[in-house]
Amino acid sequence: MCYNCYAEKRNPSKKKRTIKHEEADIQTEFFDKIFKVFPTLPRKLLFAVPNGGSRNKIEAANMKKQGVTAGVADVILLIPKKGYASLCLEFKTAIGRQSDEQKEFQEQAEMCRSKYVIVRSTMEAIEMVKEYLK
Repeated sequence: MCYNCYAEKRNPSKKKRTIKHEEADIQTEFFDKIFKVFPTLPRKLLFAVPNGGSRNKIEAANMKKQGVTAGVADVILLIPKKGYASLCLEFKTAIGRQSDEQKEFQEQAEMCRSKYVIVRSTMEAIEMVKEYLK
């Protein structure tokens, strides 16, 4: 047995774990298209909330100190319409589920007259914005 084969047997290489970012991909596509559909929409009033993703422990701790809160909706449109204070969009995959923190945020947002919706595609998100802004 050659040394490389022996070494591989003793210390098998770790296979890289593939992390899928499907929700992030949907959200990215949404921001790529939304201002083409609504060119006059105030850009500062539609924003993503940096409450997810992987970070090192120090950066995560700093962000928590700065007020980043688990469960907050992914995107918020801060324009009152139809008796709602704002529109909160939570991006999920076809099989994605809300965390307990997200359910808690939804409950609190709705108590404050915000509309909260779970969207599972870019087109669904754009349609929700269209419906909200009618």
